[in-house]
Amino acid sequence: MGLRRESIQCMLAMAFMRLTHLSSLDLNLLLALHALIEHGAVGRAAAAVGLSQPAMSRALGRLRAHLGDPILVRAGRGMRPTPRALALAEPLRGALAALDALVGDRPGFAPATARRTFRLATFDYGAAVVIPPLIARLRAGAPGVTVQVRSAREDVVGALEAGTVDVAVLPRPAAAAGVVWSKLFDERFVCVVAADHAAVGRRLTLDQYCALGHVVVAPQGRPGSPIDDWLAARGRTRQVVAQVADFLVAPLVAARSDLIATTPARIARQLADLALTTHAPPLPVLGFSVGLAWHERCRADAGHAWFRREVAAAARGR
Repeated sequence: MGLRRESIQCMLAMAFMRLTHLSSLDLNLLLALHALIEHGAVGRAAAAVGLSQPAMSRALGRLRAHLGDPILVRAGRGMRPTPRALALAEPLRGALAALDALVGDRPGFAPATARRTFRLATFDYGAAVVIPPLIARLRAGAPGVTVQVRSAREDVVGALEAGTVDVAVLPRPAAAAGVVWSKLFDERFVCVVAADHAAVGRRLTLDQYCALGHVVVAPQGRPGSPIDDWLAARGRTRQVVAQVADFLVAPLVAARSDLIATTPARIARQLADLALTTHAPPLPVLGFSVGLAWHERCRADAGHAWFRREVAAAARGR
């Protein structure tokens, strides 16, 4: 085994000598370089390694700076590797294969017997929509696995990079090298009022919407929203009576008052036992996408990959 390890290390050293400025090169970029050379296109290379196209474009820019070479150049309607890239292809392929052999005996993950804690960052909406079905799935199939839910109101990208959070469920975070984001579902908004509300019938009109008192969600504590912008552009306003910080609170207020709340549809379904009626908004209200974010360093972690699949299944209702 010692000779085999020494031969692998020698192969790696010889291959990496072909790359300049190795001490300052993120070795994750070697996977990107290999994919770019193999596929000859940023989009196909990104798909091959599970990165977004913008992330692969950034990786290509960093590689160009490190190597002093464009790596890919225009050729007709497509791209093709430069002579420098082609010269690197074979030693790079061998080096990556050797490295995979060196660390390739990765332990598997048995959910039924595993004892592990995963840290998930989200906001109150994600906690209400994703955590209950996720815990139900874990209790049924992985009773030794626990979840710590943390607030996503802080620096989620920094927490993923530092490893203090395993995954995050939230709208798309700011782009960052190494952070992978995939969409879980699209959300829409509905309006909810108390079931016995005297001023609202079977259909909610824009005039009623503007005349009613509103309880609004303002997580950052600042007034105004796209709804108010849309109304103002048409010479309309709404009367904001209460402002709360959490998505879960607004429907609870509406259920016990004469106020109206414009809330995500999945939150309304979670609170279906309350004395509330749901109406389509009488104005266009843009929804939002919720996704799963995690750091590239965890790609080879079998347990982490299993947990990501469980979160996605819980979020999508499967």
